[in-house]
Amino acid sequence: MKSAMAARDDKAVAALLAADFVSVDISGQSKGTAEMIQEVDALPKDPLRVSTTTVLSAAQNGNTAIVLQRYDMKTIKTVSDGSTRNVELVTISTDTWVNSNGVWLIQRTETDLMDYYVNGQQVAHKVRQ
Repeated sequence: MKSAMAARDDKAVAALLAADFVSVDISGQSKGTAEMIQEVDALPKDPLRVSTTTVLSAAQNGNTAIVLQRYDMKTIKTVSDGSTRNVELVTISTDTWVNSNGVWLIQRTETDLMDYYVNGQQVAHKVRQ
């Protein structure tokens, strides 16, 4: 998923999503496949971005798996006065995967927590209600 999104490969992203895929952001807004792919395509490419995804837990029950994961992205942003800022975004999300004819597809992703840091100082902390 990470490499498909980074490459802006819409077909590869869509191939990983279940037909009824839903993405729920930190504010509770839901988006389907087309909207999610449009958002990914609209993100500016950032050669300084470094990100890691860590699986915190995974539990399978038959053809469904629930995965709790942490996404940590770091980059350097240049602001209007020409100075730079170290930026970090940390999210925790719960993903539901379904086994569809032997292929695991993501059916739902829900962002549960989002923290945003600038130069090591937390400037935003949001928890989905």
